[in-house]
Amino acid sequence: MIRERLIAIWDSKGLTAKRLEELTGIDREKWYALRGGKRRVNGDDIEAILGITPEYALWLVSGNIAPEAGQTSPDYVEADLKLAGQEAGSR
Repeated sequence: MIRERLIAIWDSKGLTAKRLEELTGIDREKWYALRGGKRRVNGDDIEAILGITPEYALWLVSGNIAPEAGQTSPDYVEADLKLAGQEAGSR
């Protein structure tokens, strides 16, 4: 589950493996291998992603969100943006 959530974060931010390498210092081939299921997520991966997106910490490790504490998920953010767009269009 954590692997799938990590990939969801990666996708939601539109990050390439090259950009992840630049941001995290973890070789892009390791990111490709993780995405392809050829290696497991490890603590370094989790720490690296959370260094980029601390707002997803709770969701990444537990699947839960706490928006009131600033802890969301990519799906929550997307839904919130859509809702905000609908409200702006109805004015």
